[in-house]
Amino acid sequence: MVDFRNFIGRGTAAGSPLNIWAQVLLPYLNVGGGEFIDLGPNQAAFKGKIDTIFYKGDFTLSLKLLEDGKAEINLNGSRASVASYTIKGGKLSIDAKFGSHAQVIVFEPGGKGNVETYLSVSGSKSINVHLAPGEKPKVA
Repeated sequence: MVDFRNFIGRGTAAGSPLNIWAQVLLPYLNVGGGEFIDLGPNQAAFKGKIDTIFYKGDFTLSLKLLEDGKAEINLNGSRASVASYTIKGGKLSIDAKFGSHAQVIVFEPGGKGNVETYLSVSGSKSINVHLAPGEKPKVA
């Protein structure tokens, strides 16, 4: 069974504050904040707020990875009628259908020391963000 925590930033834990960074024009800017309110080997829930010229409002995502490559996913209050996941390299990709709209949601650790989570939502609605620690990680 896949462990979801392998696809998020190192040191990220439920309840840890995260800054949401998005590329707006050229530089990446801090566009909001949030936290994983649940984070386990096969499930996660994220709750945050984003404020950009492209999207302003709540950003919520909950998912559960099932053993047969299927997934249960809820994005901003909409539940996917069909969802499945694949793993390629260090990326977890979830293909989901919300009504008649297809979305692909990708998780991947990144940034210096792999402490950030790269989260991409593409399809009928698209946003690419970095979930970065709200506090600088402690150096061991």
